[in-house]
Amino acid sequence: MSASLSPRSALGYAVVDLETTGLRPSDSILQVAVILSDPSGRITRNWSTHVRPPRVLTADLGPRHIHGIGRRHLLLAPGLRRAMSTVAALTAGRIVVAHNAPFDTRFLRTAADRVGIPLDWVGVLCTLDLSRRLDPQRLKNHRLGSLCEDYGIRLDQAHDALHDARATAELLPHLLRGHAIESIEQTSDYFVP
Repeated sequence: MSASLSPRSALGYAVVDLETTGLRPSDSILQVAVILSDPSGRITRNWSTHVRPPRVLTADLGPRHIHGIGRRHLLLAPGLRRAMSTVAALTAGRIVVAHNAPFDTRFLRTAADRVGIPLDWVGVLCTLDLSRRLDPQRLKNHRLGSLCEDYGIRLDQAHDALHDARATAELLPHLLRGHAIESIEQTSDYFVP
C-alpha cells in the first residue's frame, strides 16, 4: 500500500481474482482478472488474461479439476511480467478487493516482486472478512458461491477468475451497505493487510 494515498484519493475499487497452480504464493498464477468500479461500486471495466507459466509444456498446472485451465489456454498467453504490468496499471490508486483477499494479494505481491513491478494500492478490502463481520455468530456459509445465492448474484463459472471477480464486484456494494459504509473514505476501518 502506498503511504501517500488515502481512501479519499482512491479512484475506486479494483476487484481481483486469481487461479493458481497451488496455495503457496511462490506457485504460478495461471489466470488473473480485474474488475474496476467507481467509488459508488458501479462496474466500469473488465479485464482478464491467462498467464503463461515458465516451461509451460512441462509445468505442473495444479488442480485442473478445479480451475479447468489446460496448456492450450496458456501457450499463447502473456508471461508474468506483461500480465503484472497490466494488473499494476489497472489497480494503481484504487482499493483492491478480493474474496479472501490475503490469498490473492499475497500472490500478486509475490509475482510483482518477482518481476520488479511496484504495486500502488490505496488499501485492501476482503469481502470474506466483510461478510463474516456481519455474521459474528458464524451462522452462515461465507463462501463466494453461497453469498452469491444469498444476495441473488449470478455466478455461472465458479473458479474462473473473471466470473469470480465479477461476482465479487457485484457482492461488494451489498456488504458495504450492510456495514453502513456510504462513501469510499469510510472503508479504511475495514482494510486488511
